[in-house]
Order: sequence, then structure tokens, then C-alpha cells
Amino acid sequence: MTDRSELALQLAEAIAEVDAAIERSGDRAYRTYHLSHRGHAVLCAVDQQGPDGARPKDVAEHLGVSRAAATTFIQRLEAKGWVETTPDPDDDRGVRVALTRRGMEVVLRVGHLERRLAARAIEGMPASAIMRTVHLLQQFKRRLDEKHIAVVP
Repeated sequence: MTDRSELALQLAEAIAEVDAAIERSGDRAYRTYHLSHRGHAVLCAVDQQGPDGARPKDVAEHLGVSRAAATTFIQRLEAKGWVETTPDPDDDRGVRVALTRRGMEVVLRVGHLERRLAARAIEGMPASAIMRTVHLLQQFKRRLDEKHIAVVP
């Protein structure tokens, strides 16, 4: 019988492997639209801020990068016509970033493609097993958060 510490390591390793597989699957969806994983994250960060747009600082915080890095990502998406920047009415030196119509279409289409890929991945799996797994993972995350534990495979 495997001891609990070994089980914990196996669980953490399996989660890391699944996370990597999800990212690879997402990358396939993004490439269809000539979009990187990071570019998609920027579009989503902008979208989440609503119709008034996001400040580059907000995008940087969402991505966990510097403001300069976020600005570079924003400029790349602006060159593709997916976002636009306008002066920030609350800050004379700042800008707001908002999705263009084309940007919104990309976000929606990529999201739809991601959902289809995910649905294909779970075909044939019992719904009850999926729900138990979701519950287990939520419980595992909650315990890690509560105990401030870092588990690295």
C-alpha cells in the first residue's frame, strides 16, 4: 500500500501533467486564430474589465507580468486589430484598452473551440466520475490554500 505522502506526490504530478496537456490543447485552439496562449490571456483580461476597457496595469496584474511586458502584448494585439487603446478619462497620462469587434469575435470563437476540445476529451467518461474528480480537486486546492502548502511534483 502506498503511503499518503506518496499519494500526495502522485496527485500533484498528475495535476501538473493534466495542466500541461490542457495548455497544449489550448495552444492548438489559439494557433487556429494565430494567437498565443499569452495573447489569449491578454484578450480575456481586457474583456473581463468590461466595456470601459482595462488599464495596462490591470492587464499586467492579471498576467503576473510587468507593465512594460503587458504593454508589449497589448501593442501586438493592437497591430492585429483585436484591441484598441484610447486615452484614460481618469488619468491624463494613461490609456484604456478595449476589445474591438474583431477581438471580441476571436475571444468568442477561441472560447467555443476550447469548449469543444474539452468536451471531446471527456467523451465516454461517466459524469459521476467527473463530478467526483472536480470535487476532489477543489478540496485539494482548498487544503493547499488553507495550509499555505507548496506541493511541487
